[in-house]
Amino acid sequence: MAGNRTQYQEALRLGKAYNTQKEWKKAIGVVRIAIREFPTEPAPYDVLGHACTGLKQWDKALECYKLAARYSRGEISYLNKVADMQERLGQLDEAGRTYMAAGELQLRHDNLDGAISNWQRAVRLEPGLLSAHRRLASVFQRRNNTKAAVREYLAIARILEMRGEKQKALQMCRAAMRIDPDSEDILTAMELIRHGEEALREEEEVIEEEVVATPEPEEGSLADTIRQMAAVFEAERQQSLKAKGPTGDKLPLDAARRLAQEQLAEEIFRDEEDEDLLYGTGGSGLSKLERDALIGQGIDLQSRGQLGEAIACYEKAINGGLHITAAHFTLGLLYLDTGRLDDARRALTMAARDAAYREAVEMALA
Repeated sequence: MAGNRTQYQEALRLGKAYNTQKEWKKAIGVVRIAIREFPTEPAPYDVLGHACTGLKQWDKALECYKLAARYSRGEISYLNKVADMQERLGQLDEAGRTYMAAGELQLRHDNLDGAISNWQRAVRLEPGLLSAHRRLASVFQRRNNTKAAVREYLAIARILEMRGEKQKALQMCRAAMRIDPDSEDILTAMELIRHGEEALREEEEVIEEEVVATPEPEEGSLADTIRQMAAVFEAERQQSLKAKGPTGDKLPLDAARRLAQEQLAEEIFRDEEDEDLLYGTGGSGLSKLERDALIGQGIDLQSRGQLGEAIACYEKAINGGLHITAAHFTLGLLYLDTGRLDDARRALTMAARDAAYREAVEMALA
């Protein structure tokens, strides 16, 4: 049975007014009417959380903000209130993972600055959170912020080394070296990893102060929920894209172009379970972190019309082990746009092996 929208709005208005007047108990009493009318609307839980905070009922406030975040499908303002309350309660690991999940959502909405801010908060609270360091390394490299990217790669290397995974740690140092070959910090880190604490005891003591060597915790229930929301958003976008094109598994050129960009973006979000592939220890190619950064750079440069620079990014990613049809198709179109016809034919021929792109390739080459 549908609730009464007028009663809901009036109760919500009064609840906010009572909060402003610091009449916390009155706010709680009236906002329950709004919750009764529409129990899955997020706003009343936010008002209730504010009132509980005013009464210093921190646990209840946290639960209210969690419900607001969940019913809003990950509204960033609610997520930040969840994380702030978790910090207040000393739940630092949980707060870090909430900030991590919030960053994932913001990245999916193309709010790169907001994503960075949340991931930085996450590692401030939980320095050993590898997933946040990996995201930051990729995003900073994508933005050509060499100093920050190197710092994150070395943070990853330190955490891996302290877990006894020296080969992966060294590979992360090599990834850092590829973007800043002259860095003394990278050389120092590699010496520490190779020779251990006896060789560079002073540096080791500094590292122990900076990084807590604890296993990365399992995701909390709220963070799991937010990640699931992000997956739903992506599925909805994919479904919307398919609905715009004709039925069947073939797409016209413009739709295929959009699909390729969606798939490239999704590759950045894809979690790589094989750690050798993730860190680049399984062969001579780049790590997934480096490929993700190149994809992001390519997308950004392409959107700004810097086609030559975008081509270089996609070429490096493909040569470094990126083997998805969307990359070959996108690169082929960029070759066409810049007059490199032979290169375009080779790249698009590879893309045409995928039925979803075959008709679009024929149109492009025609």
